Amino acid sequence: MTNNVNQKINALLDAFVSDTENIDLIVQALGEPVRSLRETAYWLLTEIKEETAKQALRNYLPYAQMQCLHKIKGYSERQPNYFVISTEKRRLLSNCHSKDVKGYAYATIKVWNLPTGDLTHTLCFSHEHMGTGGNGQIIVGHFQHIISVWKSWEIKEPFLLDIWRENSSQTNTDIGAVAVSEDGSMVACGELGPVPLGLITVWDLQAQRLIHSFQWHPIRGSSNIIALRISPDKSLLLSQEKKYPRQDLHRLWSLQTGELIRSFETSPYWLADAIGKRADGAYISSGIRDNCVQVWDINTDESIYSFVGCSPTAMTPDGKVLAYCDHTNSIVLWDLDVNKKICTLPGNTSPIQAICLSSNREWVVSYDADQTINIYGLLE
Repeated sequence: MTNNVNQKINALLDAFVSDTENIDLIVQALGEPVRSLRETAYWLLTEIKEETAKQALRNYLPYAQMQCLHKIKGYSERQPNYFVISTEKRRLLSNCHSKDVKGYAYATIKVWNLPTGDLTHTLCFSHEHMGTGGNGQIIVGHFQHIISVWKSWEIKEPFLLDIWRENSSQTNTDIGAVAVSEDGSMVACGELGPVPLGLITVWDLQAQRLIHSFQWHPIRGSSNIIALRISPDKSLLLSQEKKYPRQDLHRLWSLQTGELIRSFETSPYWLADAIGKRADGAYISSGIRDNCVQVWDINTDESIYSFVGCSPTAMTPDGKVLAYCDHTNSIVLWDLDVNKKICTLPGNTSPIQAICLSSNREWVVSYDADQTINIYGLLE
């Protein structure tokens, strides 16, 4: 079986480098039952500029054939605030099933292998928020106002970054949110404190230098950053602020010029879960607005799609596929290109608290209120 698979992979590579470039053979491999063949075909098609290849990728939506491959039960002191598939699309990283929680700090980050469902690593350190990128080789966590950066989960001694060192008077200010770019080169941190400054700092992780410092002047004691989202191409940053007693504010920042692009007057229950960039250049976000699932253009604030459903939501970076939850604890997959439902993935026995999609469309993973991880994929 292994030799046969290797032979087919070699045939795909030969088709890719041939003068005629046999696209049809590569497209057909997207329907192969063996994952390694599908992954090879998908990668090769992303390198081909012809419209036939682009259309094949648009049509490659295998979710309707997915099954729940693994159910991983565990115990957590509280709901995880980090749940993501690594950018190399083979691992799940989360601080769920972290038993020793002290105050607001989680004790561990756990790493699961998606194809096997096995727990492969447990990274022990106290943290309050997490982010990862760069094929899982850049892992960022924070505790109070210090950022810890691991180059991989095997390294025991991370380098530490005091993200408020440019504002030395704010040593008592905590971090309210962290976002890491998909390639792991950039981290954004939003402040949280009793006297908020409206401060967001953006850092180059490789050079360990400050790139941008965004700031506005919130009303004293009334607002803090609760979430940050970096666009897939690292050009935009969406900050989400909690104002008390009831109003949320979102701000859109340029990571190229360092300027504030616009502010959003939002409702109390508006939260963006993901940002995608479409082929036409538009940036869209998914989340909850007006008590329903919506997808909107973050530059114009125009609502593009609206669904009867509930949080959480997730979206592929190319803005083509949306996942959201319904009231039967199922995951709904929606093709945003043609505005059509793809399928529903059942099997969650309690309300879903976290959901993530792999960008290569091979995995959907959810976390239930009963502390069960469900890994959906295609059988080999």
